[in-house]
Amino acid sequence: MNKLTKISAVSLFALCFTACDKPAEKAPQATQPQQTTQQSAPQNKQVTLTVSEQNIDDVKKLLAWDAQQIEFLKTPQDQLKVATEAKDVAKIQDALTQLNELVQKVLADSDKLDIKDETVNLLKDKAKENLLLSLYFVNESFAYLIQGKQPNEEEKQKLSNIYQHLTASSQELQQIREKLYKIIASKQAQAQPAQEPAKK
Repeated sequence: MNKLTKISAVSLFALCFTACDKPAEKAPQATQPQQTTQQSAPQNKQVTLTVSEQNIDDVKKLLAWDAQQIEFLKTPQDQLKVATEAKDVAKIQDALTQLNELVQKVLADSDKLDIKDETVNLLKDKAKENLLLSLYFVNESFAYLIQGKQPNEEEKQKLSNIYQHLTASSQELQQIREKLYKIIASKQAQAQPAQEPAKK
C-alpha cells in the first residue's frame, strides 16, 4: 500500500487517452457506466490532524479501512487496464460495472467505522471525496471508448483539469497517511516497556 484512497484513475489517465485516440473496432451500443454526481473538481479542504490518546483509535480505524479498500479495488483496476490494452469494450464495461459496485461498498463500509473524532471524520470525508472524484474521472474517460468516439479538445481539457486536481489531492492524502503511520509507530514504540538488560 503506497497511496491513501487513490484508485487507478490517475494511473489509467494516459492509457485511457491512448485508447480514446484509437477507438475499438465495432464497439457495441451500450449504456454508460454508473456515474457519480460529482461534476467538477471540488475545492481542496485542508485538514490538520493531531494524534492524541483521545483519537488514536479512530485514526487506526481509518488507516485500516484505507488499507482494506486499496486491496479490495485492485482486481477491477487490473481488469480494466487489461481490457483497455486489448480494446475489448465488453470487458471494459464489465470491469467498470464491478469497479462502480465495489466503490459503493467501500464507501458504505467507511460509514460503519464509528469514528467519533471530528477531525478524523473530516479526513475520512476528504478521502471519500477523492475516491468519488477518481471514480467519476474513470467513468467519464472510458465513456468515450465505450461509445467509440474521441473526446474533443474542450472535453480533454475538462478531464485534464480533474486529473490535475486528483494528482494534488492524492499526493496530499499520501503525505497525511505517511505522517500518521510514523506518529502511531512512534507512540507504540514509546508505550513498549524498556527491555531489561540481559543477565550475565
